Amino acid sequence: MFKKVIIYISIISVLVIGILIYKNIKKDKQEKNNSMIEDKIELSKFVTDDCIDEWEDYALTKQEELSKVNSDLTDENKTYILKAEKEYINIYYLNEKGEAVLYRVTEIPIQFLSKEDVAKLEEGIEVKGLINVNQLLEDFE
Repeated sequence: MFKKVIIYISIISVLVIGILIYKNIKKDKQEKNNSMIEDKIELSKFVTDDCIDEWEDYALTKQEELSKVNSDLTDENKTYILKAEKEYINIYYLNEKGEAVLYRVTEIPIQFLSKEDVAKLEEGIEVKGLINVNQLLEDFE
């Protein structure tokens, strides 16, 4: 009988301690949420229409820069160079300074190409425009 009383008291104690810990954790979470809300309210006092306008201008500028880079990469007058490297065909484009910049690594192996094609690819084949690059790659596939 004495053992049962001790077991019941132990179980009740564990439950009470668990409830207290749960309430404490819940209270801490609520305080953190309230603190975050207060921080957001405090920060919102500093955000003005000028800040929003500046951010929109910045975002538009970045968007224009990205579209310019994208148009530069897809320009049909751009010169591309196909080269055989590490048993595959790699594609480079020439930037404004005339430097070859890696554009794409293909999965087209050179082992099945003719010796003439491999020799040309090892020197580098210059091609104008992505359409012509894609046509040439299809010929190699």
